[in-house]
Amino acid sequence: MNWEPASTRAKSMAKDWALLLTCEHGGAEIPQPYSSYLSSSDRKLLKTHRGWDAGALKIARQLQAELDCPLIFSEVSRLLVDLNRSAHHHSCLGPAFRDQSEDLKKAIFERYYWPHRQKVDAQIRGLLKKSNAVLHIAVHSFTPVLNGEVRTAELGLLYDPARKSEKKWADRLYQELKPLLGELRIRRNYPYLGKSDGLTRALRKDFGVQRYAGIEVEVNQNAVKSKSELQKLGWTLTQALRSSLL
Repeated sequence: MNWEPASTRAKSMAKDWALLLTCEHGGAEIPQPYSSYLSSSDRKLLKTHRGWDAGALKIARQLQAELDCPLIFSEVSRLLVDLNRSAHHHSCLGPAFRDQSEDLKKAIFERYYWPHRQKVDAQIRGLLKKSNAVLHIAVHSFTPVLNGEVRTAELGLLYDPARKSEKKWADRLYQELKPLLGELRIRRNYPYLGKSDGLTRALRKDFGVQRYAGIEVEVNQNAVKSKSELQKLGWTLTQALRSSLL
């Protein structure tokens, strides 16, 4: 679990909306002593989309450096515990840990799951003492093909359309990104629905629509296979966010 604090944010960002970045699936680490619970087939999954969101943390770090804002991230694999699922969700714990003892499961949640959630919550509350509201951008990536279905976008913006502030931000980001992406395709609430179970959904229950907007940025892993592609898309997202926050 890691945290990169922000220095002084740009005045335009601090005036109304402060920016917070998170990355819940930034790595494929299975810390000791939990690695011994993984089967050989589980280990093969670690470096796939089942284990982590390839490219997501690099993009998040690029955004953090360029926009000078807080970034909270984890490099623990979702095959241990998925930080973007509710604690009661059937797939929150990785398959190798769902039938283990209650003590072991409790230890995983107390060491990795709740600290991440608490850091994000505390950061939002801290930002709200200085700004009117917080725009939370959670950076993820997705596999280009899932269960035989080819995903038809390189970038997705996930949000709850019933929350006016999130719709406003998603529309603004979409309009800023569209001319910058060239041939890359962007879609709203794709490849998942923004109102589905996740960290942003949980935070919406704690913070009002005028004080919090949670947008998940989903990047197709096909679009960031090379270092240059990743940096270009990171730059594109940086420009769109910077323009949107002005």
